[in-house]
Amino acid sequence: MSLSFDDFIRVLISQMTEEERRGGIAYAAEGLLPAGSIIQFTDIRIEVSTDSYLGFIDREPQANWGHSARYVVVDQKSGGTSSLEARLPPFKSGGLPWRVVYKAPTVPDIFTEHPT
Repeated sequence: MSLSFDDFIRVLISQMTEEERRGGIAYAAEGLLPAGSIIQFTDIRIEVSTDSYLGFIDREPQANWGHSARYVVVDQKSGGTSSLEARLPPFKSGGLPWRVVYKAPTVPDIFTEHPT
């Protein structure tokens, strides 16, 4: 088994809690992170041991930063996931391009705009 990017998006969304689906936004980093990659964000360092995809779930997109969020790492071969708690967004650090893959209907579009 080897997940495509579209498969990864489905896995990422399936990992969202009901509360996250009601009021959150899920972002996907474009492309596959090769095994051994180290991504440094403002408040967290992520080391991937296998070829993996990376998602970010903003639980409170209408709040200012410093609130509950998380990263989800999805192994490309197994589809296995791991979740890492965070408080700051990845958009100004880490050097990855991001795109919105899920937005709760209650979240205005303006909250999906971010610098990549």
